Formats: sequence, structure tokens, C-alpha cells
Amino acid sequence: MVNLINSMVDKIKVDVWGDMFVIAEITDGQITGNPGPGDPAPVVGPDIQAGPSGLILTSRIGSGFEHFVRYELWDTWPDPLETWDELWTGELGIASGTIAIAEWASFEPKEFPAFDVGEKGLSWSARVLTKVMSNTEEPDFPDDIYKIQLYRLQLWRKL
Repeated sequence: MVNLINSMVDKIKVDVWGDMFVIAEITDGQITGNPGPGDPAPVVGPDIQAGPSGLILTSRIGSGFEHFVRYELWDTWPDPLETWDELWTGELGIASGTIAIAEWASFEPKEFPAFDVGEKGLSWSARVLTKVMSNTEEPDFPDDIYKIQLYRLQLWRKL
């Protein structure tokens, strides 16, 4: 049986300077992951770039909208979610034991809460899923009267 060990939800509003944000390792309140803010990384799938200890996510809904990230720590490979788009599955190094979101391009750094995976010095199996939600309930109104993008970053011990 697959069990969720811990989870946390955070959000970021992608600003007018770009359509990207980072999820990366954080050490003592500072983003130390690779890639971090402003760093390039290899493209590993649509809307995602991955480095050894960080991810760059590209919004599907553009600047000015909120994006919610749910971090999930599992005891083993979690079951797929059929209504979500899988962006990437791979390995993510989190030596410090904590990760956080950050703006990819910003003139002023902002602090976001860290998610603690409970152990230091490990690399984790990881999967990133996404879903865009907009107005589908009221067809008489535009579908973009509200839009949000949801992400799940699922982590579990490497098998």
C-alpha cells in the first residue's frame, strides 16, 4: 500500500518579468539548488527544465496569475493521477533536506516556506504533475475570468 507521509501547499504569483518559477533545494533560507533563480537548465519536457537539485517550471497561463504547488512525500512510487498532466519523472538531489519555490527572474528576492523531506544528504525520485483550472461552470462568461495552475511535486525514496 502506498502512503502519503507529509505534504504542504505553497503558492507563487508569476510576475510580469517572466512566465517561469523555480522549485529548488534551500539551505539556511537561501536557494542553493541547481538551477536556482536566473540559472539555465536542460529542457526535459514541455514546460519544465531540470537540474541536479532544482526545477524551472514554465507557466501555461502566463504572467500575473497564481500558481499553487503541493509538495508530497510518499513512502514509495505513488499511483498516477489520470486527470493531471505529467511533466517529468526523474531524480532530484535535496542534500539539505529542504526545498522551496522562488521567482526565476526578480529584482527583489522573496522568501517562501521550505518543505522538509525529513532527511539530509539524499537524492529522491520525483514526479511533477500539473493541471490548469479556469471557468468551465458558466459558459455565458469567458473561460479566463479566473485561471490558476496547480502543480504536484511528488517525492519518494529512490528504488
